[in-house]
Amino acid sequence: MNVLSLFDGISCGQVALERTGIKVDNYFASEINEDSMKVAKHNYPNIKHIGDVTKLNEEFLKQLPKIDLLIGGSPCQGLSKAKSGRKNLDDPRSKLFYKYVEIRDWLLKYNNPNLKYLLENVKPDKETKEIMNEEMGVQPIEMNSVLVSAQRRIRLYWTNIEGIIQPDDKQLKIKDIIYDNTYKIKTMDDQKLLETVRFSKNYVKWDTSYKGHYSQANRAYFIDGTMCTVPKSRASSKLNIWLGNNSYRRIHPIEAERLQTLPYNYTKIVETNNDDVRVGLVGDGWTVDVIAHIFSFMKEQIIHSESNKDIHKAS
Repeated sequence: MNVLSLFDGISCGQVALERTGIKVDNYFASEINEDSMKVAKHNYPNIKHIGDVTKLNEEFLKQLPKIDLLIGGSPCQGLSKAKSGRKNLDDPRSKLFYKYVEIRDWLLKYNNPNLKYLLENVKPDKETKEIMNEEMGVQPIEMNSVLVSAQRRIRLYWTNIEGIIQPDDKQLKIKDIIYDNTYKIKTMDDQKLLETVRFSKNYVKWDTSYKGHYSQANRAYFIDGTMCTVPKSRASSKLNIWLGNNSYRRIHPIEAERLQTLPYNYTKIVETNNDDVRVGLVGDGWTVDVIAHIFSFMKEQIIHSESNKDIHKAS
């Protein structure tokens, strides 16, 4: 199988293909972030990095072998409902969605009419979703990573892989991904701050502004519950685990990897004193077991197709 991955990041798609048992002959990856490419190259030395997606023109595409699978998660910053004043597909980053569609359409017309494709993104507003549905020509599948992980992460997946159903719920909790429960412990001992502490169903929150501004960075999640979505920016400060007795701790990068169902120490090659680097790269990626679940249906179709070929040859 030849794969073209746009916005490849740390190559979670390649991990998912490997986990599904699908052999990859060539994996072409479009990515510009140096740390992301470093992680991907460390784990998959044979990866072929091909540069900026905006520069993948027709001349380049003509040089590719037959592409069997196109994957990608176009930038979501302009689409996220968590962003106030978002510009949706007019955002310079999120409009790269159209570049994915452009390449997908060219491959279907000139490279491989049987191309399989997968596009991932956040759940946008209704109007934007309808535009994306029309451009992609398929309805997306909504899937929450919490079914296969201890992380709540709702994403949409546009694909022509057929027959996909929701994965079984593994009912994983934060306690299932713990690596080091003594990591970067913080204790709140200021009485004024303690007076702002509030308990909700899934987390404890406090207000460092003392003005009722309970930010995401001032939350700690219960170990018997599930974590919020692993973010890309200011990542480590937003992922805290409540220890009780007015104490909480930062998440360990390995625990963030486990939330995304990545292999142990997958991002260690970029380890620094700042956890935001590793955790941010993890948050910018995919939940591997979700993608592997989707690819498992493609694998079934490949096996079925090859079986039919063998039958025809025999006859």
